[in-house]
Amino acid sequence: AGMKGYGIAGWTQYDKTTYLDAYPSLLIAARDYVHGSQDWKWLEKNYPKLQEWTNTMLETDHDGNGLLEYELSGNANSWARTENPSMRPSNWWDTVGFGHEDAYANALAYRALLGMTELSLLNGELDKAEFYEKKATRIQSVYFNTFYNPATGVLAGWKSKDGKLHDYYFTFVNGAAVTFGLLTREQGNLVMDNLLAKMKNVGYNRFEYGLPGNLIPIRQEDYTHLDKRWGGPQTEDGSDAFQIYENGGATASFAYFTIEALY
Repeated sequence: AGMKGYGIAGWTQYDKTTYLDAYPSLLIAARDYVHGSQDWKWLEKNYPKLQEWTNTMLETDHDGNGLLEYELSGNANSWARTENPSMRPSNWWDTVGFGHEDAYANALAYRALLGMTELSLLNGELDKAEFYEKKATRIQSVYFNTFYNPATGVLAGWKSKDGKLHDYYFTFVNGAAVTFGLLTREQGNLVMDNLLAKMKNVGYNRFEYGLPGNLIPIRQEDYTHLDKRWGGPQTEDGSDAFQIYENGGATASFAYFTIEALY
């Protein structure tokens, strides 16, 4: 109906950009609602808006390589780090410097496009269904080669505009990619084996508290807020703030993706 939500530009006076995961998340929710309720009248009424959201999402593929790109570079040391920043990272983990090509947001976009393919078929929009399916296939075709980091054996969190991979053994990124079917069986086994090996290596076993988003400290150059209560480090390697807030703090949020990926 036009109401703005968290992650959409204009939600508050400080939000000048739309997170890359915002529209994919809404589209996934819409597909889940229709799938569960079979509320065909709701779909017919709201399909034009869902299509508008999808087109807005796809327009962020600025270079035509099939992946969504955030308008901020995600380069190391590119964050203003003001108290109320107007330029925020590209997804929910908003103190971690996700930018440019975001592996988590693109995994959601892939799932959203498959959902829109399904909703388009249900709504009799056959041309649109074919179009969205092709866009989903395009993401899948480039995803692994873009984000896989041979040095760690897992998917990086984001590829910044300068071409660098930013990899902190993100549990939710690798879990989402496997859960949504972006990787082959062999690729999925590879990244999950390496992720679990790293989890054992660093000694994380307090699963009653959920999972950390990342298994190694996020470097200061990739952290957007240097207040220690938000996980902001004073040391270059990020170790002094590790396990605080989004810098390796354990949370039930997003643990679903890792658990589902293991199945």
